[in-house]
Amino acid sequence: MGFLDRLKKPKGTITVMFDKEYQSLREGLTGTLNVSASEEFESEEIRLEVWVNEWTQATEQKKQGEQTITVTAKQTKQLHSGKYAVHGRLDFTDGFTQDVPFQVHLPPGIPPTYQSQNARNTWMLKGVIAVKGRPDITSHDMEIKVTY
Repeated sequence: MGFLDRLKKPKGTITVMFDKEYQSLREGLTGTLNVSASEEFESEEIRLEVWVNEWTQATEQKKQGEQTITVTAKQTKQLHSGKYAVHGRLDFTDGFTQDVPFQVHLPPGIPPTYQSQNARNTWMLKGVIAVKGRPDITSHDMEIKVTY
């Protein structure tokens, strides 16, 4: 492998599939990662990356002399970010494909998916094949619905 090849992610894919449409904070995330490769490489781990964002908005009416103005403040903050290994080191060969089942327990204290006019909690995740010395192979970012 030449030097420039190390700057490219390996030819492979990772797809996240869940057992259920809604995930439970009590049960954690359960499903399967489908991984495949079209070239030979070694992965350090296969993992799920999960992050939870909270968006809030507050509106206030203020009087300025004879006029009433509306002031709106918006805020976004990350409530959680975590990397969860579901499989250790794995050697990929051209044509390799495997389903990797997973069950990831989520940390307590993070609220479930929620949406209203002025607040929203959004759970996002992606699957990752971590590759030493090269860019990782990732699935697309996906929003999941998490309930109690």
